[in-house]
Amino acid sequence: MPISETRKWKVAKPAAEILKIVRVELLRKDATLLEADSRRIEAVLGSEARTRLLGGFFVSKETLPVKLTLQMNESASGTEIDATIQDNFGPGIRTGMVGKYKEYMTNLFNLLAAVLDVQS
Repeated sequence: MPISETRKWKVAKPAAEILKIVRVELLRKDATLLEADSRRIEAVLGSEARTRLLGGFFVSKETLPVKLTLQMNESASGTEIDATIQDNFGPGIRTGMVGKYKEYMTNLFNLLAAVLDVQS
């Protein structure tokens, strides 16, 4: 079963501006953008091959393979974002990696919330 975390945010920016900001941050993290438009951003980060070769215990958090999805719904008062990050490890046992994945996902959410100036 995949390891997954979700957040719901309200941002006082149009979706097109959010797309630009998120695209820059993801490219700084060497992400591969699978889809990027004003309604949905989907990207993958990390390396499944390196994680399998070295083992989840030995790789850095940033090497863990994850998939990030942002669904955006623009309104007059801003943009609502449904953000999901889940492991992209594929089939296999995740023993010992759950805590490392959760910490990495929290760090990614915090980074995105900061750059997007998420409203509480």
